[in-house]
Amino acid sequence: MLRITNLSKSYGRHRVVSNVNLVVPSTGIHLIRGENGTGKTTLLKCLAGLERFTGEATWHKSDLRDYVSAAFDDSAVHERLTGLQNLSALLDIPRRLALAHPIIRTFLSRDLLNRRSSTYSLGQRKKLKLAAAFASGRPCILLDEPNAGLDEHGRRALRQALESAEASTCVMVVDHDYSAYGDLASSSFTIRRGKVRLDREPGALVQ
Repeated sequence: MLRITNLSKSYGRHRVVSNVNLVVPSTGIHLIRGENGTGKTTLLKCLAGLERFTGEATWHKSDLRDYVSAAFDDSAVHERLTGLQNLSALLDIPRRLALAHPIIRTFLSRDLLNRRSSTYSLGQRKKLKLAAAFASGRPCILLDEPNAGLDEHGRRALRQALESAEASTCVMVVDHDYSAYGDLASSSFTIRRGKVRLDREPGALVQ
């Protein structure tokens, strides 16, 4: 399971995440809700190891960073590489295996994979990052607003990837629009003023 213990994050004197204690099951889709500026993305970046924080985040008592994959809008993409080359480097697998990977092909066509990522639209970049996260094989996936910028094909691909992952993977999702996959949620948390609480009826909150 994913265990968060006394996690806090401040920027100068401004505390964004305050003393979060949370236990999240090892499988399922887990939603993090909250208004803009409440610390949702900051919390995910702490869990991904992209922000320093006080406290602890573990995966079955080991450092969470060794078990997590994430997709953020500001994640780097190598502009001079094709989508396929980016994925091959990120996943540390041969290009032929990346090209044949079913999750990757769910998000990206062969034509798109063979194009330089500098030609990608924002939505296509999002698909590339989501494909990398889901194809990583890591047991914990963190997604920051995965629906944003996706076309209808991207939304279908996201839902298919979530359906495939929910039985074997812990997926934590921050989004403003859960319409494409909210019914898949096994739990829902709300963050307010830097603190997190478990919602009693997650199904009522993702309509």
